[in-house]
Amino acid sequence: MPPMPPVLMDELVEEVLLRLPPEDPASFVRSSAACKPWRRILAAPRFRRRYREFHGTPPVLGFFKEDARFVPTTSTSTFLPVQPRLPSIYSMDSRHGRALFADFRGEDSAELVVLEPITGHQRRVPLPDLLASNFSAAVLCTAQGCDHHGCQGGHSLVAFVSTDEDRRVTSACLCSPETGAWSRSTILNHPNVESDGATGVLSVLVGDALYFNIGGILKYQLGTRCLSIFGKPINSQGCLMTAGNGELGFAAVVDDATNLTLWSMETGSEGAMGWEKRWVIDLQTLLPDGALLIRLLEREISCSSSTVVSGFAEGTQVIFVSTFVGCYMVDLKSGRARKVSSYSETLYPYTSFYIPAMEVASTGQGQ
Repeated sequence: MPPMPPVLMDELVEEVLLRLPPEDPASFVRSSAACKPWRRILAAPRFRRRYREFHGTPPVLGFFKEDARFVPTTSTSTFLPVQPRLPSIYSMDSRHGRALFADFRGEDSAELVVLEPITGHQRRVPLPDLLASNFSAAVLCTAQGCDHHGCQGGHSLVAFVSTDEDRRVTSACLCSPETGAWSRSTILNHPNVESDGATGVLSVLVGDALYFNIGGILKYQLGTRCLSIFGKPINSQGCLMTAGNGELGFAAVVDDATNLTLWSMETGSEGAMGWEKRWVIDLQTLLPDGALLIRLLEREISCSSSTVVSGFAEGTQVIFVSTFVGCYMVDLKSGRARKVSSYSETLYPYTSFYIPAMEVASTGQGQ
């Protein structure tokens, strides 16, 4: 009878388990079922902390559609994050392990809801008085020293911007969900801006500023609470993103709905800022065969919809492109694309490390 194989040291097992793919949370459950020592390692706070440090960037687990429905893009289908289930809930933003929704149950009771989908923890704050037909909001973690690799609990901040088309002004303010109190509004006059009726548009956080694609590109400096506006690189529907250099970026589908074009905001030698075209990708080579064929029918039936960039996962190189055939998740780094949903003009990607809770069958969990 052959001898039993040597038992791996816990330290070696932990090194192996650290390499479980973040985009496959079900692998943790399968591994924990292998034996009690493995389950003990996976359940330990030490492992969870090391796992986030080892992988760095949280994976895209899915996205919230405009109606707040969560669509998984990974094996989270078995372990769906908590999501609101009221018909009056609409998605507004997602960042740092949090999702932000607007609840319009009634004009006098409209609220913003900050939800941590992994834990189910939520806070509600009333909408500010500067609500108009053209508005958006954003949420971010403000916990001191947080690297945003595993944001759960801690302090957060909500920013709200609103454009009044009749008065030709834009207002912005901040709120801590812990207190529910809104700051004094910052007001910007811009008589020449063209409002597009956007609500719940995508935002992006770059440094200490939030940017909103609403009536132009709005910049809200969080530290100084200064508000400014500047033009987009192209007068077309597009999506704000972070460029490869860590600066503000913009993505749009142009040239007869076949080219995905990426811009980044550059600063010249004299301090002047402007858009620079960085990358043009032919969608016919990037998306699967047939993804753009329906576009031919668009001309025949005079439909206004087209291929659009419908979302960007902040902190990653993942964007979402919607065509008549469906919505495709595109990894710009690897060049891979796959269909994840039906057509959607706007979606809110959700990124987070998701290690399912496990009961430890033995003592000594480790720290």
